[in-house]
Amino acid sequence: MSVQLTDVRKVYGTGPGAVEALGGVTYGFEAGTFTAVMGPSGSGKSTLLHCAAGLDVPTSGDVSLVGRSLRGLDETALTELRRESVAFVFQSFNLMPALTVRQNVVLPLTLAGKSPDDAWVTEVIRRVGLDARMKNRPSELSGAQQQRVAIARALAGRTAVTFADEPTGALDTTTALEVLTLLRDQSRELGQTTVMVTHDPVAASYAERVVFLVDGRIASETTHPTAESVAAELAHLSLSPREN
Repeated sequence: MSVQLTDVRKVYGTGPGAVEALGGVTYGFEAGTFTAVMGPSGSGKSTLLHCAAGLDVPTSGDVSLVGRSLRGLDETALTELRRESVAFVFQSFNLMPALTVRQNVVLPLTLAGKSPDDAWVTEVIRRVGLDARMKNRPSELSGAQQQRVAIARALAGRTAVTFADEPTGALDTTTALEVLTLLRDQSRELGQTTVMVTHDPVAASYAERVVFLVDGRIASETTHPTAESVAAELAHLSLSPREN
């Protein structure tokens, strides 16, 4: 497993006002797979992603990332592990305003002291439709174009794992489908593990499997999803009575 969660529980706050965001999740994401995580608002999707990526510390349980347990690692060790093995695409683009598109794309590699594969960087930027914008800065781009830069940055390093939180939320339909195809191809061609949180059944249909969360627990999963089957399962889960 590239990512393994074992009895992961996450509670925010203490006492009567405490909120359990994850309720003992055990799940593994295999190398080279593309998995979508879905569920109603407040179901724990983003919390699961943040715990899996080492961005948040579980209240209890263990997370293993590329074969290494995160338990007890200090922030320096976590940062080094993420920098070496993990890429992120979040709803906030986190681009450096003073850098060009190309400079933003290669920034994680630069910080890691690695030489970028120029041909691959150019290809990734081309695939997200920004080859004519390589010298532009974020302020000169639309929100959708900035999201494409963030996606290109995540793919350029060919890391073991990519975590994506609503990666197509700011994109038009055509570009979104192109990006989803690129994420899927990365998993198949490079053996990269991709974990994507999304609310969109169409986006989820590009994954190999979909995991559904309800109230911080895994409610079901499906393989070979279609937009229709995903939408039907979401509707079923939203109508099903929830256990206390």
